[in-house]
This record gives sequence, C-alpha cells and structure tokens, in this order.
Amino acid sequence: MTRPMYKQFRSPQGWYSFLFPADWEHMVVEEIPAFFHPDGGGALQVYAFESKLEDFDVDQELENYLKIHEIDYDADNVAVFENNEGSSIRACEFLKEDRVWMVYMVANQKRMILVTYNADEEVGDDLFQQLTNIISSVRFLN
Repeated sequence: MTRPMYKQFRSPQGWYSFLFPADWEHMVVEEIPAFFHPDGGGALQVYAFESKLEDFDVDQELENYLKIHEIDYDADNVAVFENNEGSSIRACEFLKEDRVWMVYMVANQKRMILVTYNADEEVGDDLFQQLTNIISSVRFLN
C-alpha cells in the first residue's frame, strides 16, 4: 500500500482546512499550528482571523503585515490569485535578518488566514511547489 502524499489539517475551531505533505510534522505552539519537514530548516505557521463587522481587504491586510515587519509594500512584488472556492490569495516573499520569508494571505469574506513560511535557507523549486499546493488547498468550512 502506498503512503498518501498529503495529510489533511482541520483547524481546532473547525472553520478551515488544508492539505500538507505527509512527510512533514505538525505541532501547535501557543495555539499557532506549525508544520515542518523534520530535515528542513524552516517552518510554516498559520494564524486565523475572523471579522465580526466587514469582509477582509486582503491587500490592505498584507500591506499592514509587511509594515509591522518594516518591509515596504510593493504591489508589483505581490502575486494575486484565487483558489477554486473563490478565496482571494496574496503571496510575497522577503529576506529579513538572514531568513527567507514567504507570506500568504487567504481571505474569503469575513475569514482570513495568514500563512508564513520562514527558513534560514533558500526556498528551492520542490519546496516552493509544496507551499503552493498547501495554499491552494485552503478551504473555509461552515
């Protein structure tokens, strides 16, 4: 029997899920889910937000996040796309203090997740594809 390539993660609150590589490990630290390859030098962390008032403006949220980290927002360096369920996704990367950061915002109306991957090594093509697959698999549940 072949091992599955991906495992499903479902948020403790039960309102989002995604797939992550089956050979990665997962733990929750201070209520923040973290995912990593045991032999890798980086970690993926997921932060969830829910608005009681209005829909998230994913571009503004990304700009605010980058500002907190003293990174200038440049729309030309932000990838913009949607997944199959219509969630708005923004992605960018930056280097800070000798660490590579990949930042993803995924929003669908009043729910949003911020996904960060940071590592002390360059993100190669295989890892980049794994991160893309994770982000593309995000689903907001009822």
